[in-house]
Amino acid sequence: MNKNNRKEHLYFAAFKLFLTKQYDAVSISDIEKESGMTRGAITYYSQSKRGLFYDVVKHFIIDTQNIENKVKYAAAKTLKDFIEAYVTGCQDTMNRLDYIDKSVQNASSAYMSLILQICRFFPDLHDKYIENRNKEMALWIKIIQKAIDSHEVKDGISIVSMAKNFMNIFYGQSYLDSLSMGLNTVELKVQMMSLYNLLKI
Repeated sequence: MNKNNRKEHLYFAAFKLFLTKQYDAVSISDIEKESGMTRGAITYYSQSKRGLFYDVVKHFIIDTQNIENKVKYAAAKTLKDFIEAYVTGCQDTMNRLDYIDKSVQNASSAYMSLILQICRFFPDLHDKYIENRNKEMALWIKIIQKAIDSHEVKDGISIVSMAKNFMNIFYGQSYLDSLSMGLNTVELKVQMMSLYNLLKI
């Protein structure tokens, strides 16, 4: 296993543990057992459990939720195209969560719980999470404005409110579905397209 694969393996093993337990309940011994790596090998990649938690959260949550990584939207010419790309990006994220060992019951719910721990341990990562959300909001605003300018959707709507509505559909659906089996991207698309159909000309 090369260095990059070993690092990815360690991050993945630690991610599973941090999903199933609170940060304080995960020990280095747990990480050794889950990863099959020695303490020395683990500290080669992260000097401490806290450092590993930081790296894992950044890798699997912060970087994943960056809209530029989450959605391949460059080819989207319309708001409808963007919605399609957005839902596909969400499904890709869910597919990555499917790789988590089945011992993690409702990985989506655990994922949301892990997000809530970020603020407690790493305010700077929480700030990055908010920055990602603001960047995503700015992109929705830009896409909706373009849709108005091209006469794809009605003029006279509140662009900021509509951007918030699309984002709230995602966050609301994510929260509701986290209580069961994880984000249902089919339903997410239905809800987003319902809003789109109210707006289109």
